Amino acid sequence: MPDPATERPRIAVPLQARREAVQPSLWDRLIDDLPGLSAEIARREAALGARLGAERLEALLAGSVRQGLGPEDARDLAALMQLRNRRMALQERGIFVTPELLREAVRRDIEDLFGVERLEVRYLLSEAERRMAPRGIAGGAEDPADMLADFPQVRASVLNYGVPAFAGRRAGDFDREALARELREVLAVFEPRLRRDSIRISVEPGIRIGLRIRIEGLLLMAPVPERLRLLTTIDLDTGVAATVLEDG
Repeated sequence: MPDPATERPRIAVPLQARREAVQPSLWDRLIDDLPGLSAEIARREAALGARLGAERLEALLAGSVRQGLGPEDARDLAALMQLRNRRMALQERGIFVTPELLREAVRRDIEDLFGVERLEVRYLLSEAERRMAPRGIAGGAEDPADMLADFPQVRASVLNYGVPAFAGRRAGDFDREALARELREVLAVFEPRLRRDSIRISVEPGIRIGLRIRIEGLLLMAPVPERLRLLTTIDLDTGVAATVLEDG
């Protein structure tokens, strides 16, 4: 059976500036937290104002001494001020991604990436099945993987977003080292928040079914990159991927 990770010309990875690589993803840029944040601030201000009085609350928010505040009021005031500071940051600088939010965003996006079968596939057909297949599907035609081999820019574009086909395969069908190299190429192209020269991939059979793919790399963050470790499990019956953050 043909191996989906056969040797082929490497994908041409476009150069990117560091500043571009660490921008929030498009999904995160489409999320607007300000309306909900403003509503929560208004609710908390109303509740604290009812207990402390509007004038005293305004003075406390302006930096007045908090002497005489009870533990509950002090806690609620601190939470309110954090929310107000976050709203100010969003209004002044746009989306502000904390290290925790960035790690979760990368985990989510890699899980989505592993859940998409890319265009560059190799049909799992025997020679007899190929001869019997209708022309224009697979009969006598090249596999998409062969058709794209001479077009590295297309292979590195969103037209080819995704990973090799997993559904319907067995763990033993894969050359694990070749698959790891191919998945490293995929991440280098489609996950620019990981430093390319730091990406390490290992593939192993799942405990009961499927594949376990360990991903390690440096997450581009300020002031210094942080090491990120992920574990993606692939159900080979359905092709469904699940990715979790690993400690350490």
